[in-house]
Amino acid sequence: MNRFKYGGYAGQQLRIDLTKGQVKKLPQSEEECALYLGGRGLDAKILYNELPVDAEPLGPDNILCFSAGPIVGLLGPTTGRMNVAAKSPLTGIYGNSNVGAYLGAELKMSGYDDVVIKGRAEKPSYIYVRDDHVEVRDASHLWGKNVIETTRILQEDLGEEFRVAAVGRAAENGVLFANIMFDYWEAAGRTGLGAVMASKNIKAIAAKGSGELSVYDPKRYLEVATEAWKAVEEDPGFQTGEHSALGTPVVLMLGNVQGWLPVRNFLENYFEYAENISAEEFRDRFSTKKTPIPGGRACMSCPNRCKRYGVIDSGKYVGTKGGLEFEAVGGFGPKCGVGELEAVFHAAMLANDYGMDAISLSSTIAFLMEMREKGLISREDLDGVDLRFGDSDAMIEAIHKIGRVEGKLGKLGSMGVDRAAKAIGNGAERWVTTVKGLETISTDPRVSTGFGFGYAVASRGSDHLRAHPVIEMVAPYRKVAEELFGSPEVCTLSRYGGRAKMVYWHENMAAITDSIGSCRFMHASYYALYPIPEMMAKYGLRRGKEVHSIKYHEWISAATGIPLTYEELVSTGERIITLERALNTKFGVRRQHDTLPRRFLEEPVANGPYKGAVFKKEALEALLDEYYDLRGWDKETGLIKEETLKRLRMLDIYDDLKKMGLLAGG
Repeated sequence: MNRFKYGGYAGQQLRIDLTKGQVKKLPQSEEECALYLGGRGLDAKILYNELPVDAEPLGPDNILCFSAGPIVGLLGPTTGRMNVAAKSPLTGIYGNSNVGAYLGAELKMSGYDDVVIKGRAEKPSYIYVRDDHVEVRDASHLWGKNVIETTRILQEDLGEEFRVAAVGRAAENGVLFANIMFDYWEAAGRTGLGAVMASKNIKAIAAKGSGELSVYDPKRYLEVATEAWKAVEEDPGFQTGEHSALGTPVVLMLGNVQGWLPVRNFLENYFEYAENISAEEFRDRFSTKKTPIPGGRACMSCPNRCKRYGVIDSGKYVGTKGGLEFEAVGGFGPKCGVGELEAVFHAAMLANDYGMDAISLSSTIAFLMEMREKGLISREDLDGVDLRFGDSDAMIEAIHKIGRVEGKLGKLGSMGVDRAAKAIGNGAERWVTTVKGLETISTDPRVSTGFGFGYAVASRGSDHLRAHPVIEMVAPYRKVAEELFGSPEVCTLSRYGGRAKMVYWHENMAAITDSIGSCRFMHASYYALYPIPEMMAKYGLRRGKEVHSIKYHEWISAATGIPLTYEELVSTGERIITLERALNTKFGVRRQHDTLPRRFLEEPVANGPYKGAVFKKEALEALLDEYYDLRGWDKETGLIKEETLKRLRMLDIYDDLKKMGLLAGG
């Protein structure tokens, strides 16, 4: 199968033009793989090369990409991540989401690194992939169904071995933050890509492959992958077992204690009912297995097993089942003021089944709750639903109405926070908590300033996973972080020292892991990547005589044959971030868009250990200056400098932006 120059890759793109009814299999670009690796990097390059700037996000000219990186499907810790990208209907700029699922491996074993979808089908359809056999099949019997039923029907019809990515009714109804759900519960959640998929009349993708993948240097690959496994096993955070036993909600209580957990739409920072909805409570009440690994599920080849699984077997929400993640708990819980775990769990599973991003959905409901409490909208404006903080029944009803786009509440909620604020008027835009149109997660940037600065500069809007600088919250890493990022303040919350370098470094590493198909937690929760374990050993913070680390540069080289040093790895991350900036530059993004909403810049934190904190405007501007210098972008405009594109070997991007007058000083 693999006649491609580089190992790890399937070597082909699957190109589907729905309008023309064409299915093509094109060779992968060796040059672009060497520059952008795969996954997120290649998706951004496809969109940059082919997407019309003025394409309507929900029109046939938008392009929807599914891409798996070169290590997906191979041996090694966390090799099952997949990227999805298009122009976002929610933000109008680069839209992108990453998911841990098995579809990417099945597509690669069918012979395809990427699926690139253009146009619009004449009728509801799904894409069937079984090795060389690719069809666009009728999905009229699936239209109008939610994710769980759609996935179940497809697996009953095709076989349980097929992996499925599907959209629910929310996407069909045009909810702007509709997502794509993989294998029932795994979400490519952010930026509304489910709405793009449904706008193309595509209900699902189902794939099963029987091919093989090969690597460039099998002996060296085994050595590097084995060291990576050891690095994870030796990581102090991994050794606690808490992430595996409790899942991502393990950080809920930490956030409440540290003061960064947003409560009642960021009006407060301490939740009095946090213990009632904690990870420990979910484990004890709903998990289907006993500790130490209660109901744990895992992405492909993952030792962490951070996905919880539970079932409600009695009460008003009986039958609710699935996995609960921190952002869903934080959003439907503290952000909406709800302290009933059953309601929070049920809300999250409803969001999944309708196919809606839990972050944007819960943020929109919390915003409407605040507007109701402030008197800017009436009960009549919400179809009689008295949507107020802490009312779990009203929250659940709002989810149903938004998923169906039913009535005034459904229509208002389906727009997301920014558009809802404009529709409400009366000064409602003053209270939005979005960046570049994307809703903010359950981490307050006034306290977690590294996260906050990451929101400001992230390429897809207010987003934690573009950087995910967890290191600022973890005091044991202080000496390592000081050396890496050049400030004694880096592990002190609500400070600004080192944040520009911190975000820059984390963004580069995240671009790498998203592009090869590995998990963020390996480099920005456990910090098992080179050179951090070596630095920890230097400071006496690692046990044992031997020190192991995940050396992504060696891993990629052994898998693909693309020669990379650590320095070249960092440059590759820079190149991918700069590519995304170039794409957003064509969409109109400039320095003034790299900012935070007024609530975070002007309103002090109301309670908790950082009461009185704001994200100081002057600090934000200073960090932007430093960050732009690190990136090689112009400090006045945010445009990319000519020499940066040349240094990063992005000469085609340079030529294009120069012709358009979109280079710094051009």
